[in-house]
Amino acid sequence: MNPRIKRIFNGIIAILTVGMILKVSYELKWIDIFLGILKIETKDKSVQKISFKTLSFVSKADHEIDFLIEMKSMGWHFLKHYGRGMIFEKEGYEILISKRTYFNKYAFYEVTTKEIFDVI
Repeated sequence: MNPRIKRIFNGIIAILTVGMILKVSYELKWIDIFLGILKIETKDKSVQKISFKTLSFVSKADHEIDFLIEMKSMGWHFLKHYGRGMIFEKEGYEILISKRTYFNKYAFYEVTTKEIFDVI
């Protein structure tokens, strides 16, 4: 095989590999969570809205009340806990927000109801 063609082929393989790694990392949302944790640690606000892929929030794990206040300020009324999620209501719409805890210090809240994004 010609060395020039071999270099082009290797370059294409490298670009595709990097692209696939970036796609998988983006799907795992670790970038969103990491940036949210940085915002929490560097800003005064205890709940930070992050939305690169889905609508999500990050707060310190022991500040769930602050998250409920933030949602109330956006017009959403807390109805009840549902497993690890919370159900909110606004103008007849209901959304389910799931909560995950990372490093026993940070809570990651994510809207799991896909068709409601424009209402928020």
